[in-house]
Amino acid sequence: MSSAERQPEVLDLVVGADGSGVVDAAQLARLGVEPGTQLSVVPVGPARAAERRRSVRGALVGSGPAPSTEDFEAASDAAARDSADRYREGGAWGPATR
Repeated sequence: MSSAERQPEVLDLVVGADGSGVVDAAQLARLGVEPGTQLSVVPVGPARAAERRRSVRGALVGSGPAPSTEDFEAASDAAARDSADRYREGGAWGPATR
């Protein structure tokens, strides 16, 4: 196994939208990597900090029932009324009265 510290050349890895990685065959050939060789990509340096952060995107998916269309519309209407009240003349964020 080879480590990044012992490699004289940096490989350019392109990660596609589907998550697959592609390294140019010429780069691999210069290092003596033959077709069929399994490689492991290991982040080094500042990238390790990103490794500790985890995305919370989608963490609550499926944790509760989806609102009905009626409930969604009612909540949307209430939010719109609340916003209109805030910005109206004399509202909390409305234009200053003279």
